[in-house]
Amino acid sequence: MAKNNARKNIARLPTGKPENVGFFKRFAFAFESVFIILITAGSLWLTRLLDVPEFVKQLSSQQQHWRLDEIITLASVTALGLLILLTRYSLYLRKKMQQQFIAEEEIKRLAFFDSLTNLPNQALCHDRLQHALSRAERNSTPIAVLFIGIQDFKAVNDKQGHEGGDKLLQQAAKRLSSELRSGDTLARITGVEFIIILESMSPTEDINAFAAKLIVKLAKCYRIAMQEMYITSNIGIAVYPNDGEHSKELIKHADTAMCFAKEQGRNSLAFFSKDLQEQVNTKKKIAEQLLDAMDKEEFTLHYQPIVSTASNEIIAVEALLRWHNDLLGDVAPDVFIPIAEEIGIITKMGDWVLNQACLQNKSWQQQGYPGLVIAVNMSVMQLSITDLSSTVADSLAASHLEPKYLELEFTENTLMKDAKQSIVQLRQLSALGVSIALDDFGTGYSSIKYLAKFKLNKLKIDGVFIKNIPKSAADIRATRAIIALARQLKLHIIAEGVETAEQREFLAVSRVDSMQGYHFSRPVDAKAFALLLKSPPWLQIPQE
Repeated sequence: MAKNNARKNIARLPTGKPENVGFFKRFAFAFESVFIILITAGSLWLTRLLDVPEFVKQLSSQQQHWRLDEIITLASVTALGLLILLTRYSLYLRKKMQQQFIAEEEIKRLAFFDSLTNLPNQALCHDRLQHALSRAERNSTPIAVLFIGIQDFKAVNDKQGHEGGDKLLQQAAKRLSSELRSGDTLARITGVEFIIILESMSPTEDINAFAAKLIVKLAKCYRIAMQEMYITSNIGIAVYPNDGEHSKELIKHADTAMCFAKEQGRNSLAFFSKDLQEQVNTKKKIAEQLLDAMDKEEFTLHYQPIVSTASNEIIAVEALLRWHNDLLGDVAPDVFIPIAEEIGIITKMGDWVLNQACLQNKSWQQQGYPGLVIAVNMSVMQLSITDLSSTVADSLAASHLEPKYLELEFTENTLMKDAKQSIVQLRQLSALGVSIALDDFGTGYSSIKYLAKFKLNKLKIDGVFIKNIPKSAADIRATRAIIALARQLKLHIIAEGVETAEQREFLAVSRVDSMQGYHFSRPVDAKAFALLLKSPPWLQIPQE
């Protein structure tokens, strides 16, 4: 692909500070005009001392005595004076016109180009795409619209400030523009979002390869203020005419595809499709229903037992949120919880779950059941709340539940989102007397250094490692490695996703402290769980 090094489609006008012009220079033309007026007024005043008609009569009567050279000299001096005067005014008008032209160009630049990167802005992007669509319609050629979203930019701003963030965006814009062909358009439409318009590019494989190349290029190291910085990106792609026939429609669909790519993980791309649009519409419906779900009391808690490996008795329980909606039916937590995080109601939901779990655990104790630790999952948004420990303390106080009977579960990704802040929060929570568990261990990107600093009490091995035991030798080795690490950190070990007797036997031999999974019980409502407390069915399972 040919490179557009000349960047013909991008205006680069100077944006320096205006020149500091002095008072007399600024109003030079006005002073000159006043001077001319004064000379003219002085000449008119002199006419009072002379008899002008008589002087003209005498001058005309003496014409025959004038020599030719005197006449030529007088005419030349007069003409030269007029020429100088006209030239002066001509230069002045030309300068004014040039200044006006520069001012108009600057207005156009501010209206149609991004001031930071000198790339076309959203308005010019729409205009160029509309023209490109007109050409494509005449020539029956495709157009690809790439919507690029940069992730992890906030971390750069936090470390380098806004100046460092601006430099990174400028470097990112240069990297993107270096991959364009002559005639392609790169535009910056918001702070961290760019659009590329590719004309006459097909087939899909070529567009996919081009987008993947952009992701790789953006992911390379940036050097800002002598520090190495990294960002990730996601790209959504819409293609004319299949995905839309108008500029706004194509950009909207490319944006939709970018959001879907973002959900798939960092540095991923996605093409818009009808199936994707259906997913977006479904997601929108879920979001609309979620907003009123709490007021309609559609949420309930189900409880799954955590069983001691040594005694097979229930020693803890995990509270799991369930949602039933009249329009949507039963919606799985892995579907509605990410949407709740996006629309900003997950904190409110999390507080409700925490309160209900504490109240239910206290209720079981009042009914005479043995004291259990109840585990509650916490979201990344809850961890970002500065007074989270106060919220937890309020729930304990309202339910009169002792802190030792409450456990808060955090995933690796939740804690590592801001590891330093997590350390502070976990210490405050630990000071309340509640226990802290690291959930889904092995599926995130925890650092051993931070694991030792987190105030953890328990570590839960994710079910993906347990699922293929004992068939998978790799999963057996991975599980044993996690167990060994937890032992070194002196953590209570819980295995999730236990479904078979073989898995239970392996975990017992491996000295896992407790287990949880369908082998013992699915999550059930509060009444059904009370029956489990009375008579656990797995105690009747013969031991092999």
